[in-house]
Amino acid sequence: MAALKKTLEAIPAGGIRRLYGTAYFDGSKWWANLNGNLVDARWLNTVCPVQDGPIVVDLTDNGDGQSGALVIDGYSDQPRPDTGTILAVGVTEIVLAGADGISYTTNRFSGAYAVGDAVYLARGAQAIILGKLPSITPTPPTETPVAASPIIPTGTAKGAAGKSNTFWWPGGWGSWSGSQRGGEQVYSGNYGSGPLSGAWFYGATFTNLGGKTVTAVRFRLPKRIDVGASGSATVHLYAHTSKYQPGGDVARTVGPFDVTVTDEQPAHWIDLPLTFAPVLTAGGGISIFGDPYVGFDGRLRDPQSGRIEMDWKA
Repeated sequence: MAALKKTLEAIPAGGIRRLYGTAYFDGSKWWANLNGNLVDARWLNTVCPVQDGPIVVDLTDNGDGQSGALVIDGYSDQPRPDTGTILAVGVTEIVLAGADGISYTTNRFSGAYAVGDAVYLARGAQAIILGKLPSITPTPPTETPVAASPIIPTGTAKGAAGKSNTFWWPGGWGSWSGSQRGGEQVYSGNYGSGPLSGAWFYGATFTNLGGKTVTAVRFRLPKRIDVGASGSATVHLYAHTSKYQPGGDVARTVGPFDVTVTDEQPAHWIDLPLTFAPVLTAGGGISIFGDPYVGFDGRLRDPQSGRIEMDWKA
């Protein structure tokens, strides 16, 4: 809450600050979850929230110390498809393959559907089935066709970090002098005054991959900051178990996976071991920990800092 208070204090009178968070329903009311802080917000009538779905929030300073929050929309990394094909039909949920090749599960439909039905979809935070596409009876073939191989749904899940920060043992999150200069920079190692642990957090971005097989994990390591010893350095990457920034250091359960970076290493993609996938699809994130002392641009300096892409198949 202290970080959110500082964000509100930094907004000039009559100004707006745009933040990204997730929708949260407590059983009776919807809230805007901004970095773990539940904010009472107004919602545009066109917004159809889903639990832990990504949202765009405008914070405003209304003057005289008053502030407000307005949820203006949901968002996704790629446009939602407007057509799809039914894969499985349950009592309250339907699984379908969108025209983009990605599988979606929805409880928003009316009418009866069968496996193989082609359907219209409304674009929104969750797939909404509007109805069946009209069918065309094909002309019978003159020869017996060869049976087609079964289609295995595949896709790529993409997501940017909702938060990045550094934990310093003596002072906690965001207390290291380097991470106080703006940008949510990420450090690891020990500069002589206590160990540092850097981390990226993704909320529930990848939890919809549960039950799917992840075939590749890519991580965008941001630009190296000019701190520490010159020359190349070995960075130790781990998977941690926190959706959002905890009170203490994160719990690193997989790793280390070592990557060597040059003195002026620019942002670049690296392939992570598939052992990271179960932690990430359960809501975990990425951490760097251990010597040498090294730092990287955080989310506010580089919005793509710590971005993850995971290829999957059903």
